[in-house]
Amino acid sequence: MNNFQSDKTVEPVYYVGVGASAGGLEALQDFFRTMPDDTGMAFVVIQHLSPDYKSMMDELLARYTKMAIRVAEDGMEVEANSIYLIPPRYNLMIFHGKLYLEEYKTQKVHNLPIDVFFRTLATDQGKKAVAVVLSGTGSDGTQGIRRIKEAGGMIMVQDEYSAKFDGMPKSSISTGLVDYILPPDKMGHELLNYIRHPFVQKGKSLEENLPENMDTLAKINLILRNYSGIDFSYYKENTVARRLERRVSINRCQKLEDYLELLTESDKEKDILYRELLIGVTGFFRDMEAFESLRKDVLSKLVQGDTIRIWSAGCSTGEEVYTLAMLCLEEIQKNNTECELKIFATDIDRHSLDVASQGFYPDSVLSDVHPELLTKYFKKVENGYLVNEEVRKMVVFATHNLLKDPPFSKLNLMVCRNLFIYLKPNMQQKILNMFYYSLSPGGYLFMGSSESLGDMSEGFNTISNKWKIYQYKEGFQPNIINKTQHLGAKNQDQEEIWMPGGRERKSKQTGKICDGVMQAAMPPSVVIDGQDHIIQVINDMNPFFQVKPGQFSQNLFSNLPSDLAIYASGLVRRLRQGQKELAYENIAELERHPGEEITIEGRSILVDNVRYYLLSFIKKPANVKITSSEEGKGGIQEEMSQRIKELEKELQVSRENLQATVEELETSNEELQSSNEELIASNEELQSTNEELQSVNEELYTVNSEYQNKIDELTQSNNDLYNLLNNTEVGAIYLDRKLCIRRITPIVSKLTHIRESDVGRPISHIATLPNYPEMLEDIEQVMEKLRSVEREIPSENGSIWFSRVRPYRTSYNAVEGVLITFIDITKLKKMETELAESRQKLKKAENKDFHSSDQQE
Repeated sequence: MNNFQSDKTVEPVYYVGVGASAGGLEALQDFFRTMPDDTGMAFVVIQHLSPDYKSMMDELLARYTKMAIRVAEDGMEVEANSIYLIPPRYNLMIFHGKLYLEEYKTQKVHNLPIDVFFRTLATDQGKKAVAVVLSGTGSDGTQGIRRIKEAGGMIMVQDEYSAKFDGMPKSSISTGLVDYILPPDKMGHELLNYIRHPFVQKGKSLEENLPENMDTLAKINLILRNYSGIDFSYYKENTVARRLERRVSINRCQKLEDYLELLTESDKEKDILYRELLIGVTGFFRDMEAFESLRKDVLSKLVQGDTIRIWSAGCSTGEEVYTLAMLCLEEIQKNNTECELKIFATDIDRHSLDVASQGFYPDSVLSDVHPELLTKYFKKVENGYLVNEEVRKMVVFATHNLLKDPPFSKLNLMVCRNLFIYLKPNMQQKILNMFYYSLSPGGYLFMGSSESLGDMSEGFNTISNKWKIYQYKEGFQPNIINKTQHLGAKNQDQEEIWMPGGRERKSKQTGKICDGVMQAAMPPSVVIDGQDHIIQVINDMNPFFQVKPGQFSQNLFSNLPSDLAIYASGLVRRLRQGQKELAYENIAELERHPGEEITIEGRSILVDNVRYYLLSFIKKPANVKITSSEEGKGGIQEEMSQRIKELEKELQVSRENLQATVEELETSNEELQSSNEELIASNEELQSTNEELQSVNEELYTVNSEYQNKIDELTQSNNDLYNLLNNTEVGAIYLDRKLCIRRITPIVSKLTHIRESDVGRPISHIATLPNYPEMLEDIEQVMEKLRSVEREIPSENGSIWFSRVRPYRTSYNAVEGVLITFIDITKLKKMETELAESRQKLKKAENKDFHSSDQQE
């Protein structure tokens, strides 16, 4: 293993975080096989590992790359052209270019090491961060790539077809934030093209060259406005430039003008750039302390009222909205109040709103949600969680452009977080003006931690300066905003946005004319909705209204005298039954109208599919004729008496039904409560078990992949050994510690009486070689003294074999049996005999020559 300490550290040009899980080994091998060794980048591999498993990833990857491979250690500095592996039992983070380890928190429901590292990588390296998501189950990495995208980094994901497990790639692709979707063996080429772009190599960013590119930028904004209807000229130029720079690099354009030409011709690129500029980074309980401050200082007070109206502008995919809903419901239950909650959630991106309205989120997105809230407000479904129907019904999602659409009104809480950081200062102030007029007196504004009120600070009291929570201040008069000029438009193509003072002057004049016509033509009248709430009053209704002591109500019948209210409610009841027009004429003997007769006329009105009711009240002096008066009085009293009898009967029946229902509900509630508690406990256990099994399955798959590689190696080695023994014609008998036959080579079967079927039998049970009776003694001697014994053994067919008996030693030098080898030395012996004969003949010849020479002398 290489030491991570070095005399000279080479800082990487880019930091590449590679996330992988089940099936990731093959993907990693393909990824690094095609990656050059001198890219100048650093690679940090994050895998799902079993806490008790010793990974062999460094050995397995070393065959496919010459880059230094190191297991991360606390405080290790990241160097270029190096690969760093996450160790088991730890999460890995990066800070100022150094790696830091954090032990798993066992009490956490989800451990998402890829998300943990990607988040810190985005914060630490910003534009120099690259995220690569490879094969794996679940959704780990999804939340992390959002942060990297927000910071200006680049995202690559393995395509679903090449991934053995497509859960993680699918989850990342579904965010719409991915720059490249490729098989792993093609990622290296595209990654090199990206980092070698002129903006990167020359160190000159589009943001730095912004002044000379303003005309081209204006044309790009115009193309996007024509394509999507959204004018991005209100965004800060630096924000747009950073997004454009990445698209220019990815499309391999040398300059912005080349990208403009591509954008003009490609609707696909228009859609991608439009989505890039609308990136909404959000999450459940993002800035946990901020939401805790909101709960404590704002929501705890709002739930004391009858109704809470909340508007979340720029809601993106809805995590923040559902966070608000859960906090409100928790406070309502905590304070035991009956408060109607209505949340309006708007965004300009329809795709994000579709995600939000479905209420489905992968596991990784919910990592910051407390397990108790997760069980209470979410339903576990395949690959993620679904927000409960109860919570979704409280939220109304709608497409809304803050720059031109009219706002919601009478709000108790206005939430707009991390939107102003993308907008120009003048647009921020215009939107803040609109927010001010949208709030009810005493309402609250909740902004992002890096945003401010600017010139609107005088219109709000500060509740929390750190977490940007403000309260509406009465008496402030913001500047009136009339029109907003589009970039590049001169006195034309202007778009109206909402004016706090009202609509256009023409609309005001038309409204005044209509009011004047109604006052001149109609008697005192009132318009009510389907809940009997007063919507509008026409002319002077004071003679007919009677404001009662106590809490004021908008209900019409609560503001009428009791005798007049009986007639009015009967008339409305009949209108609801389907009559279009109805009148009660000449009602006399009313307590507040002695000597007068009242006529009530009612009409049913349908406006935008909503039913309203118009009631007109006309009074005149009573008829002086006694008979008519007595007849009218008798008719009135008879109707009142009949109506009272009907109501009393209905009330009695309702009481009896209600009592029976209450008793049944109490019994059912107790049973359901008990069953619910059991189900919650079971669900938590099953959920925990399921997540543990999924994690174990991923870890087992990773381990299995590594073992499979080892098995392949062993199979190859075994084949090599088999071919070696067969082709060298060496006989070998392997005995274990109990002197049982463990393996033999084919030569042994020809030389001895041992066959393949004898494997596993003790050597002492078999008559091996008739010409080698000392074999067992030699074996026992070797086991006792651990010294080799060598012999030459003649065979029955006349051949001679060299036998060597040795201890069988393991790689740790431990004796695990005996190895007996036989080598055919017949030819060698024959040659030795021939050599001896030759030497004998030579010696005789020499002696003969010697005697001959003596005789001659």
